Amino acid sequence: MVKKQYALLKRLRASHIKEEDIRKDIHQIESGVRGENRLLQKLKELRLPGSYRIFSDVGLQSGEWKVQIDCLIVTDRCCIVLESKNISDDLYFNEDADEFYKVDRNGNEIAYRNPYFQLLKHIRFMKEFFRLLNLPQMNVTGAVVLTAKSCRIRQKPAHYPIFKLESIIEKIIHMYELPSSFQLSSEQLDFVEKMIWKKQSAFIHRPLCESYHISPNELIRGVECPNCSTLGMKRTGKTWTCIKCDQRSRDAHKNAVQEYFWLVSKEIRNKDFRVFCQVDSVYAASRMLNSMDLQVHRAGPKTFYTQKKDR
Repeated sequence: MVKKQYALLKRLRASHIKEEDIRKDIHQIESGVRGENRLLQKLKELRLPGSYRIFSDVGLQSGEWKVQIDCLIVTDRCCIVLESKNISDDLYFNEDADEFYKVDRNGNEIAYRNPYFQLLKHIRFMKEFFRLLNLPQMNVTGAVVLTAKSCRIRQKPAHYPIFKLESIIEKIIHMYELPSSFQLSSEQLDFVEKMIWKKQSAFIHRPLCESYHISPNELIRGVECPNCSTLGMKRTGKTWTCIKCDQRSRDAHKNAVQEYFWLVSKEIRNKDFRVFCQVDSVYAASRMLNSMDLQVHRAGPKTFYTQKKDR
């Protein structure tokens, strides 16, 4: 997702009022990805007596209920939900107030969403998931994993399953070995794996202009040069030419259309394309849009295009 934020920054004027918020989100997203990668690397050490499958960045949906789970370990005895948090410095969990915050090196308190409740929500979802698979006996448990290299848990509630990365293998083994009268057969485990892949549902984000309350009119328009990244390539015939380095491209507009979907709207009309890509000809715009792998919704002059659902 972070490439969308970078695309937005690129199209905003310098020192835009939302720039700091966008950069903070970029830092948070990139930090989360690094933490999830550390967790997956650590899980390569995992060895269990029975069969198991590991899934990362799992998006599932049940009706209107959508979840995005960092890591799932489905074993023959239980399902383990892992929530990764890459937050450094001194960490405090206030069980009485249900609060989670850190104190940074300057002594500032910074509040975060309590990951314990996110974990509980995802455990409830997976219990429902197994119930719908006619496997209601499946035990579902989990933990919050703190993946930052320089974090210290200064206040830890007794009832929260919150562990540092270096201990997670032993904690998983302990969860796996908890008494259970239920066990999946190899065929059932294969079935669960198949259904998790089948039910994967990508989280649909709102266009970023909407999320950050930025008017699309504030964006710098134009097609980006694939060589020097300058915005404002000129279209001559069937070729785009960079106004700065003279790089030529036949399909540089495709990236601009992708950014339009990310930033402005999930739908693009011929007029929208012409304004965003700075194209004068209605017919040239129509040819370019129709040559792309887009879903066409024909309605005469109100015809519009969307990305296909499998993307």
